[in-house]
Amino acid sequence: MEKDVKSLLSIKVLRLVKPAMIGPLPLTCDSRDLVSDLWERELRMDVTATPGIENLSLGQFLRLPQGFGNMYLGETFTCYVVIQNESPVGVTNVSVRNRTMSLMKTGDTIDLIMNHEIKEMGKHMLICTLTYSVPSSAPTSEPIFVERFFKFQVKKPLDVKTKLYNAEPLCLEKVDLEPSSGFNCISMNGTSEKDLLIRTRMDIQQSTNFKQKWPNLLLDVEGSQQFLYRLIPKADNARTMTNIGKLDIVWKTSMGSHGRLQTSQLQRQITVLNDLRLIVEKVPDTSLVDKPFDTQCRIVNTTSDRDMDLRLELDPAIEGYIWVGVTKTNLGILAPTNQLNLTVSIFPFRTGLINVSGIRLVDLNRGEKFCFNDLTQVLVLQK
Repeated sequence: MEKDVKSLLSIKVLRLVKPAMIGPLPLTCDSRDLVSDLWERELRMDVTATPGIENLSLGQFLRLPQGFGNMYLGETFTCYVVIQNESPVGVTNVSVRNRTMSLMKTGDTIDLIMNHEIKEMGKHMLICTLTYSVPSSAPTSEPIFVERFFKFQVKKPLDVKTKLYNAEPLCLEKVDLEPSSGFNCISMNGTSEKDLLIRTRMDIQQSTNFKQKWPNLLLDVEGSQQFLYRLIPKADNARTMTNIGKLDIVWKTSMGSHGRLQTSQLQRQITVLNDLRLIVEKVPDTSLVDKPFDTQCRIVNTTSDRDMDLRLELDPAIEGYIWVGVTKTNLGILAPTNQLNLTVSIFPFRTGLINVSGIRLVDLNRGEKFCFNDLTQVLVLQK
């Protein structure tokens, strides 16, 4: 219930929900067990059980809801709204949802039942508004406006996932990514590990789409194959585009019949840039255990009108390595759109792949913290 001391009328909202069936929770066991008779006797004595079919957990009682419950997409929200005059004086000209009452005495109520089909997920708000007047000695009195808000959450009732399986082996002849107008595409398929490493490390600039030729691939029943493509933005505004292109797939069955499938536009999630960015400039691919190495980074203030007084904090609770040097130090003022070079030393004490994480920058002017995890990976080898 929402009630305002300035308002003479109170507004109460009750969701109308159907009751739910309530039944027993059967506990069964082998008839030779010692507790079998005890469990069956307790089950027959349960008032919610249906005689003769107690083990089926079919109840014969209805349970009224104890709260608002869950609201799901696609349902119809039905609620009962009651407006009551709880004040010792009467009010006039009460108006709510095209319904008007000339005089509302103490204890009088207005009852409404409202229905609304839920078509969107997320947070919803029921807004109840009414106007009324208070009798006074003045010839004219301004009406009083009352507004109440009732919030509730709408959830997704189910997830629909489709998965297609080929009923016979397929021979894939072509799997190309046709990029959208804002990107150039380079295929990373059909290359050796060395060429793939060079392609991912080099800043490849190519004006035309690259078509990689690779031999036909046999895809068995319920088999899977991964394909890798690199997208290069043509302009800065391409970084805000969500459509990246379509997949064009051509295959041939075991009997020689051709098939082709072109997907709809593939979507990507746009990376939200923080006011402060930390970019790894130089780090070794491999390192030896018990031998420190340096990681060179660049800090960029992406704001246009905000100075940042930065402090560096290195998290000591990390796995596989420790920091070399001071873990907390002040970096000074970083002006808007400026950048600052930062070098951190890492001492690995175990072999394997380690993730460089746990770097935190604090803006002392606002107290805002920027945490950077999984910046890069380094393979630590034995000496």
